[in-house]
Amino acid sequence: MQRTIRELFWAAAETPRQLMTSTVAGWNGYLRSAARRGVTPLDVALDCTEFLQAATRRAPTRFVHPNTVRRVWPLARLREFSPTVPDGTVPTLVLPPLSGHASTLFDLTVDLSLVRTACDAGLRGVHCLEWLPPSSATSAAGIDDVVAVLTEAIEELGGIANLVAYSQSGWLAAGYAAVHPRRVNTLTIAAAPIDFGPGIPDLTPVRSGRPGVAPAGATTVPPAATRTAALRLAEWPEEWARLMDLWAHIRDPVRVAAYVAVQSWLDAPQGIPSGFYRWAAVHLFLRNELVRSELEIDGSTVDLGAVTCPLFLLAGTRDPIVSARQLWALADHVSTPRNLITRRVVATGHLGMVVDPEVLRRHWLPVLRDVADLSEP
Repeated sequence: MQRTIRELFWAAAETPRQLMTSTVAGWNGYLRSAARRGVTPLDVALDCTEFLQAATRRAPTRFVHPNTVRRVWPLARLREFSPTVPDGTVPTLVLPPLSGHASTLFDLTVDLSLVRTACDAGLRGVHCLEWLPPSSATSAAGIDDVVAVLTEAIEELGGIANLVAYSQSGWLAAGYAAVHPRRVNTLTIAAAPIDFGPGIPDLTPVRSGRPGVAPAGATTVPPAATRTAALRLAEWPEEWARLMDLWAHIRDPVRVAAYVAVQSWLDAPQGIPSGFYRWAAVHLFLRNELVRSELEIDGSTVDLGAVTCPLFLLAGTRDPIVSARQLWALADHVSTPRNLITRRVVATGHLGMVVDPEVLRRHWLPVLRDVADLSEP
């Protein structure tokens, strides 16, 4: 079903408050900074110029922390950010979403880095998959090809790993853990749809008037510009908040660099293999097969009840793309003991879950410290 009328009403009612709060915070932050600096009218004019330049500045998106490419496939690279130790400590594999943008999202700047947060949490053997743009050889790659990469990456790490996933990589990690439970030590998932029924994301137009049938064109990968525009539109109050935060910290080089990095990532979309997109559109967004135990991955039917590992879930209160109940559904279907399931409600939007330094510090860091404790021999 689509989002309920009540959910839509509250979302619409909340938007003006969010915009006002962001605007007030941005101006208060700027005025405090201006007072400390003793600015003149000329300084304000220079600040406005810098703001306009920063708001439109773009730079190539890349992984910023030192890393080593450990293995390469036609679809992906396995990047090592901290070495795996041979003492039995379980390594960690960070799994970016294969949803139309670069995997650099998890390592944009020194302060905006989920992989750096994982290292700071005490995890050893931190690795990240980097999905590559489709080539002529991989443009039609499907779910089996993606799962094969994940399997070989975990085998490269010793046959077992902590999986850390976000957004559209969440259902992939959950499904994989169900089919291969012995290969997953812990499962950490943020802002990811597991139950695609309640409030399907508006970014994938796969609904039609005929149950189980996609409308014409719904399983065709949309143009890159369309995907970027859809993401910005879905989160436009959060986009405004980031812009106001830029104004508040216009003389802070770190915050300015962070804003430019996020916007550069948004404006550098990446292709999606058509076979994978069609498969996800039909089997997940349209038929919601994951929670119905009808989904097939790696030659097996996915039964989430096979998942018994510790589970860490993070949902955003301002996420317009994935509702908390879509993610909490995973806890209702797994066999993990209740005392080994952690749920965190985070006051942020969808993208803010991984590009807000406060979210990384206040929520991801303690969660990943718990994962580190469960990774020791």
